[in-house]
Amino acid sequence: VSNLMMQTQFALAKERDVSHYREILFAYLEELKRLSRMTSDMLFLARSEHGLLQLDKHDVDLAAELNELRELFEPLADETGKTITVEGEGVVAGDSDMLRRAFSNLLSNAIKYSPDNTCTAIHLERDSDCVNVMITNTMSGQVPANLERLFDRFYRADSSRVHNTEGAGLGLSITRSIIHAHGGELSAEQQGREIVFSVRLLMD
Repeated sequence: VSNLMMQTQFALAKERDVSHYREILFAYLEELKRLSRMTSDMLFLARSEHGLLQLDKHDVDLAAELNELRELFEPLADETGKTITVEGEGVVAGDSDMLRRAFSNLLSNAIKYSPDNTCTAIHLERDSDCVNVMITNTMSGQVPANLERLFDRFYRADSSRVHNTEGAGLGLSITRSIIHAHGGELSAEQQGREIVFSVRLLMD
């Protein structure tokens, strides 16, 4: 809101031509979209905290969902020489739209914060009554000392990137809330220069 106020004051400071006003209005629109997404995300987290998320559970083929996400993100990854691989299989009981959002957040995060010409590897494995999904990528910057903070609202692992990446730092908080709503677990672990996000979901 303060950004919009400042931009409005700047726009009204003097007369401008029509094309300049159009540029300013487009900037306003982008800022309003960002605020709308943030508001929607905050409401989602509030519903989650109060146990109000409604899940439409059915069998979800995680390998199929993750391969669709791989195809979706490949054009973005290709721009910087990055690759995405998916191995393994597993079917869980869950809300496919919610789980897709959760894994989309994890994959988007991996691509944004990994160096050029690296691989984000996704591995699925079945373990008795659950499916484990590991998403591994190299970090381009300092790995946070306390990885659990990655799931805090508005937390950024590298503050120098705040103005270079979209979003408000809510993606991983939303991901955790979705996984927990499914009775699952989400954690992060450092392995050298790599970070591994592990998701554990029940089959039934």
